[in-house]
Amino acid sequence: EEMGLFGSMMFLNMVSIALLLMTLPSDDSVVLSLPQTTKAFLPRMLELQHGHIVCMNSVLALSAIPGAIDYCTSKSSSFAFMESLTLGLLDCPGVNATTVLPFHTSTEMFHGMKTRFPKLFPPLKPDAVARRTVEAVRANQALLLLPWTMHLLVIMKSVLPHTALEEIYRFTGSYVCMDSFKGRT
Repeated sequence: EEMGLFGSMMFLNMVSIALLLMTLPSDDSVVLSLPQTTKAFLPRMLELQHGHIVCMNSVLALSAIPGAIDYCTSKSSSFAFMESLTLGLLDCPGVNATTVLPFHTSTEMFHGMKTRFPKLFPPLKPDAVARRTVEAVRANQALLLLPWTMHLLVIMKSVLPHTALEEIYRFTGSYVCMDSFKGRT
């Protein structure tokens, strides 16, 4: 049985977040925190016709890797939520949304994650991600992929067959990048 919200039900018109819960396999707080926070702040933003919702996400929302199922699932969920919200805000003057999808960022959270070609795909510096995020918000940019080469990933996923992508992932080391992952200590 397919589950989901269909018809003309708008996010803010939901009686409660319980309706959203019916669409999820569990009550994952990571998945639910974005809709709950948005629902708390968006009505006032719409009333004032001023505000910006920013979602710090990950490129793993678009391209999952082995060893990070829970992380990729929550990021994909957040990406879908923001994509729908951004489209819903098109006719709402003064209220915008930005989704930031950075590649591997040099933080304790991803300690030990390695790429096969670190000179080609170096970890991003947190201050650079923050600076680019502020620039995207000021420009009302809906989607920010970091670094710019991640746009190639989106194009490749759109045009290449899955078997070709598998070979690219194998070559670049995407399938084994989490093997040395230590995470936050």
